[in-house]
Amino acid sequence: MNKIYQIVFIILLILNSGCSNAQSNQDCLDVLDDNLALLDYLMNTEKDISTDFKELQVAFKDLRYKTENQVKIDESYHFKPGYPFITEYSYPNTYIQLKFDRFNIAHTLGEGYKFTHDFIDNIDQAIFKLKKIYFLDGTVQVGEQIKVVDTLVSEQLGDQTWVLAGTKPIKSFDYSMETHLNKEVSHEITGAGECIQTSAGIIEVIHCGNGYIRIKTSVPMRHLVKILVTDEQGHQLSTVNVESKDCYKKEDLIAHIAHMEQAKAKLEKGEITCTEVLKKFSTEKLNADLAAQADSLLLTQYFAADFKKAHLIFWDNAKQVKQVYERNSADQIASRPEDFYEACSCVIAQDTKTELYGLIGLDGNWIIAPRFLELRAQWGTEGFFWGLTENDEKRVEYRFDKENKTLIKT
Repeated sequence: MNKIYQIVFIILLILNSGCSNAQSNQDCLDVLDDNLALLDYLMNTEKDISTDFKELQVAFKDLRYKTENQVKIDESYHFKPGYPFITEYSYPNTYIQLKFDRFNIAHTLGEGYKFTHDFIDNIDQAIFKLKKIYFLDGTVQVGEQIKVVDTLVSEQLGDQTWVLAGTKPIKSFDYSMETHLNKEVSHEITGAGECIQTSAGIIEVIHCGNGYIRIKTSVPMRHLVKILVTDEQGHQLSTVNVESKDCYKKEDLIAHIAHMEQAKAKLEKGEITCTEVLKKFSTEKLNADLAAQADSLLLTQYFAADFKKAHLIFWDNAKQVKQVYERNSADQIASRPEDFYEACSCVIAQDTKTELYGLIGLDGNWIIAPRFLELRAQWGTEGFFWGLTENDEKRVEYRFDKENKTLIKT
């Protein structure tokens, strides 16, 4: 009886092994079929249309027209009233922070560039030059006399800080700001098949009409182009959706298809194992190969309605506009900390070693040694300060005795 059980067990093992191999082969065939379906889609991706495009048009029927951006990046934008420079004294150095609103400039000029989230990379940093310093004691430094020991740059915001040797109180300074903004070059799109030559490469128009435009271009170009369309009345239409898809050479896709079909045929004939198929032709392997072979992008922009005219706008870094502005730091605001400091002939400074605060005199040296955890000027009240030492439970008001160079509790 035991022998019969052994025979039955062996038969079951053989049957299960056969089913397992069949199932395994079917799984591998499914993988190859999925890969072939993906490759077929990529072969025809230039003709693909967003499935919810028409639904989006309906959703945007009350927002059909785009509100045009009227902000102009000029001198008045860069130098807004009441937007002072920040001067801090951190013994033994002086820090002057200058504002270049790189982030908001990118936000303003990048409106409509729907294919990028990195338009700020298209905005170059401003170049600041310190020309002349006027000190509170009436002396002046010019050119090489000015000792800039470091320059700190905020890459994201565009702010820059000069670190100067010494802590001699500053009344104002002359400086220049040089900006470089690219020009936008407009090309009218006449129809599919058109090739637009730019300084950064060629843009091919794949489709133009029926409410959407599709172009083919290099990967870096996605950050430099936008598409504007107008209806028969000349109104600019809103964008309802954008798409960005990798594009491949037809010969590369055809080669992948041939390899998949050959593997499928060999697997069905038993000339190759499922393990070998998964090793050479898995979906992960195909995706990795495709990522390395992507040579361009298909950029598609869908609009709220059919359009009459279309223009491609190119942010041309070969046509930069250079602007140089000469300014004095006192130009932007009437009431400044420097005015308060001039009246008391001193400035608040922090000692970098102890991190305590005191007062610096006109010669740049301490007249009130750094002993305060906090020290704040009362800007509206001449000669009065708020101070906090380690012995105080709360801030104390002080009056500065200019003649004796002392702080007196009120």
